[in-house]
Amino acid sequence: MTGYNVAKLSANEAFDLAGELLADLELERLRLSSCAMKTARLARLLGDDDHFLIFKYEIAGYPSTPNGVQPEIWRLCLKALRVRKEKIKKEDSNTEEIVEKADLRSITSIEENAETLKLRLSYFQPQPISISSANPNQIISTPMRNVSLEAQIATNYRNEMTLLAARRAFIYDFVLSKLFELRVSSTAEDIFEEYRKKVDTHLSRLIPNELRRLDSIRDNLASNNPEDWANAGHSCRRLLQAVADTLYPPSDKLVKSAGGREVKVGAENYINRLVMFCESRMASGVSSKVISSDMKFIGERLDAAFSAAQKGSHADIDISEARRFVIHTYLVVGDILELNAESSSPKGKLDATAEVFPDEPASAAPFDSTGNSE
Repeated sequence: MTGYNVAKLSANEAFDLAGELLADLELERLRLSSCAMKTARLARLLGDDDHFLIFKYEIAGYPSTPNGVQPEIWRLCLKALRVRKEKIKKEDSNTEEIVEKADLRSITSIEENAETLKLRLSYFQPQPISISSANPNQIISTPMRNVSLEAQIATNYRNEMTLLAARRAFIYDFVLSKLFELRVSSTAEDIFEEYRKKVDTHLSRLIPNELRRLDSIRDNLASNNPEDWANAGHSCRRLLQAVADTLYPPSDKLVKSAGGREVKVGAENYINRLVMFCESRMASGVSSKVISSDMKFIGERLDAAFSAAQKGSHADIDISEARRFVIHTYLVVGDILELNAESSSPKGKLDATAEVFPDEPASAAPFDSTGNSE
């Protein structure tokens, strides 16, 4: 199983887990401590290190030292909404100051304390009793309730339940936000996945010897190594070059553009060759919809893909950049194959039976791309 498939399975598992967790919270099917454990798993599947630690501490309690809470733990407490502000009186004066305090107890501890307080509070409820005496002259009264103690226990119970409600809301908000993110991401991935499969089908006919690069690109994106992300950008460049070599072979001759300017279409000028191929397909009778499209925009997209791939070859890139490079490359290649299919297939669309090999290259005006012109 490739890294791409593993990442896809993790995302699907996270999506299912998030939906299950929302039901657990909304229907109160599980104790809150059990929900926190499942939420820690969700954070781990999503690679959210901060929230994984937060929910780990929500389960076991936040660590502290004799000197107080360490700065990193305090940062997590702030992020977990565990810190509250209180007014206290200064010992040397009657003035007050505002201090920040964090409740470091685990959810399990809070739950157990709330249950104990609830049980103690039940003892104060009026009970049916029968009191009598053998002495008819003796006056017997019912036992007096400790109203002060009862009020203190009730207050403590309300505070614990308020804290549990805040913990439940924090977990619920996190799970709900992640579910929405995964839903949007899943929809976008499904759309792109369908498009990718269509492009891959045509690439398998156009450049069968280069198909290993497609698997390499996906595996590199699923990696945690920044060097692999750069390799994904480099593979995009190679893929574009392979498409150009097949659709519009290089030539040492200069080609005149429509404006009379001569540009190079050599081996390294593959962007010029790809745009020239697009223009030749348009000139040979492509649909009016494609003819009216902005060829300058297509040329800029090709040039952007080239620059991005070059950056991946010579500099470190982050994962978000690498993903943009791959998506951009697929869109560019898909547009090129769409043009070729429309001019080669009576259906006028990109399908599995369309001929992807061009006729002899025509002398058409190429886009004078940066780094590929004369």
